[in-house]
Amino acid sequence: MRALRRRTVLAGLAGAFATAGCAPFASKPSFPLGVAAGDALPGGALLWTHFTGDDALDVVVWPEAGDVSTPRRQAAPDEDGFAVVDVTGLDPGTWYLFRFESADGQVSPHGRFRTALAPDALEVVTIGATSCIKHGHKYDTLARAAERTDLDAFVFLGDAVYTDGASTLSDFRRKWADGLGGPEYVALRGSTSMITQWDDHEVRNNWEGDKVDEKLLTAARRAFLEHQPIRQDPARPLRFWRTLKWGLTAELFILDARSERDRAQGQYLSPEQLDWLVSSVTSSPAAFKLILNTVPIGAFDSPFFAPFNEDNWQGFPAQREELLRGLEASGATGVIFVSGDFHFACFGRVAKEGPGSTLFEALVGPGANGPNPLPAYPSGDPWEFSSAVNNYTSFELDPFTKKATIRYHAGDGRIIFERVVG
Repeated sequence: MRALRRRTVLAGLAGAFATAGCAPFASKPSFPLGVAAGDALPGGALLWTHFTGDDALDVVVWPEAGDVSTPRRQAAPDEDGFAVVDVTGLDPGTWYLFRFESADGQVSPHGRFRTALAPDALEVVTIGATSCIKHGHKYDTLARAAERTDLDAFVFLGDAVYTDGASTLSDFRRKWADGLGGPEYVALRGSTSMITQWDDHEVRNNWEGDKVDEKLLTAARRAFLEHQPIRQDPARPLRFWRTLKWGLTAELFILDARSERDRAQGQYLSPEQLDWLVSSVTSSPAAFKLILNTVPIGAFDSPFFAPFNEDNWQGFPAQREELLRGLEASGATGVIFVSGDFHFACFGRVAKEGPGSTLFEALVGPGANGPNPLPAYPSGDPWEFSSAVNNYTSFELDPFTKKATIRYHAGDGRIIFERVVG
């Protein structure tokens, strides 16, 4: 670990970022993956970078609007070049700019994030989301999302990079660097705060907690945490499921649908995670409850989908029914599943009839990948829309009307589907 020290505020910082809201500058070699903010709270966020130099780092934070002459400065401890700083004491619901600086004067690209709303606040919140981003494919969808200044946060629903074939920590790090290093990816991660979870390709295809080599999983987990700033419980550092709140507008429930799987026990989630999800959604006062669900829960009844059922909720029917019945019995409103993994976009009700028939699911992505090779995509009840076009999705959540406007955006800027629910 490098030696750490604080430095005095540089003169002229106020002019360092002249145009508020623009995309981050191109990355310098010392910061090859740019910067990112993650898991924003009302008073702060986790700020991240990867630094290839040897000097101590500071992170500098200042409001996007208002006085920037006296920014907040905080030492940025790093290990193996990865720095994550939990910046606190900020104002809720406020946009901030930030950058990292080294002791020898190297400066990162600028990043931008909004702190979460105050616990009792009601405002319209807009969340972006995608999944399945593979190095070598066009990142134009990411570029379009990065151009926006109104996305309060952006969700990566797993498969943010493809690390298949990696076996050592250095292998995983190399694949992460390849995946995140494109300028469009750097711009998106720097444009707003992230909410991230893992799925299979952060480890290997279709891995499950009870059927994975522990040494491989340890290396994959470390690389994931080095590159994606997420909040962990210090008492339970291996628990990735968590919740994030945006005032009384929205609460996001971030699942871990991989590491707790036990097929022999019919367990997709641990009983603890499943109980937590149902009870937390039931007790949430938020107008909207987004369940971030890396693999779909919806009923794809076509025989074309049968080979995929073993790797999603349908392969664990008892827990699936328990969850859906529990959510519907709770009387909770504004519940929307937001899912990825399948390499096509889809929207509709979770089931045509029975458990899940009153709940909606938005299947998003791929952000940058080939389409699912199925000969047909879902159509007709309960699905209203499907498409193989690379996309990201935005969720405009209005707590005053209790309506969510869901839009699917293509890489050329087109809106390929729009639906208002609520």
